[in-house]
Amino acid sequence: MTAIIILNWNGAEDTIECLQSLRNVPEDFFCVIVDNGSSDNSVIKIEQYMQDTGIIYRIIPNGVKLDRNPANHEIIIYTQRENLGFAKGNNEAIRLVLSASPENYLLLNNDTIVEPSFLQSLLEFSKEHPNIQALTPLICYHYDHNIVWNAGGRQFFGFRKYFYAKQHVHAIKEVGHIMVTFLTGCALFFKPNILRKDGGIFTEDFFFGEEDFNFCLQMNKRKRKMACVLSSKIYHKVSSSTKNSSQGRYYIHYLNRFIDIRKNYSFVVYIAWMIPCALYATLVLAKNGLGFNGIKVIFRVIRDANKKNIVTRQDFINAINK
Repeated sequence: MTAIIILNWNGAEDTIECLQSLRNVPEDFFCVIVDNGSSDNSVIKIEQYMQDTGIIYRIIPNGVKLDRNPANHEIIIYTQRENLGFAKGNNEAIRLVLSASPENYLLLNNDTIVEPSFLQSLLEFSKEHPNIQALTPLICYHYDHNIVWNAGGRQFFGFRKYFYAKQHVHAIKEVGHIMVTFLTGCALFFKPNILRKDGGIFTEDFFFGEEDFNFCLQMNKRKRKMACVLSSKIYHKVSSSTKNSSQGRYYIHYLNRFIDIRKNYSFVVYIAWMIPCALYATLVLAKNGLGFNGIKVIFRVIRDANKKNIVTRQDFINAINK
C-alpha cells in the first residue's frame, strides 16, 4: 500500500479539492493529512467533508502513535500544535506510519489535483525500474492543463532548472520518462529504502524552502537515480502565497541556499560558487524592484550564511516581519 502525505496550513479548501480528486484513484493507498497548526478551523472543515462523503477517517493528535494499520483509502488527520514547516511536517508523518510499513510513500502538495491513473503509472514504472529510487509525475498548471509547470529538472553547481517549464505538453520530446537530477517536493514518490537514519526524508535544517534542493543534492551525491514519469499527470495551482515577493522571503531563500552549499562542498568550491551566485541574486532582486535594497539583502545573506548552520522558524518569522 502507498502512504500519501499531504500538509495543510490554513488551506482546507485546497486540501478538500485534492482529496476529492484522490477519491477517483482506484489503487490501494491511505492518506495522512498533517495539519500544521492551522488557525482557520481547517481540521473542522476537513472533518466535516469526511462526514459528508462517508470517508473512513480518524484524528491523531501530535505525540500519539498509530494504534493500528490504516485501512485502504482511510484518511488520517495528524494534528500539530504549531507550524512545523514543510520538511519537519512531512518527516513527522512518515515517522508516524513507519510501523504500518508502507511499500511506497508519496508526498503531495495540498494545492494539487490528480488524474485518476497518476498513481497506477508511478507504481508500474517503479516496478519496472527498481533501480530508479525517486519519481515525480508530470506536473502541469491547474489554470491550463496543457502547460507544464515542471517535468523534473537538472541540478548543477548550486542551481536548478526545470525541464519544459511553461511549455505546451506537446513540446516534450521524450517518451515514457525523463531521467532527472532535480525534482520538487510538490509530488515526490519513493521507496522506504531511501529514508534517512532518523526515519525522515528531508533535512530539518531549513524551516521554509530548500528541502527538495537538499534532498536532490544528497541523492545525486550518492548516485541514486530519479525520473519524471510522463504518463503520470497532476495539476498544480502554484499558489501565489509561495512566491518570493518581499525582502524577507528573498533573504530566507538565498540564506537557505548559501548555507546548504557551504555545508555540502569544500570551502574553495563554496567561494567559487558564492561570487557568481551573489552577483546573479543581486540582478534578480534588482529586476524585481528592490534596487539598492537588494544589494543589502545579499550582503546580509553572505554575512549570516557564514555564521549559521540552520534556518529556524524564528529566523523565518523575524525575516518576514522586518
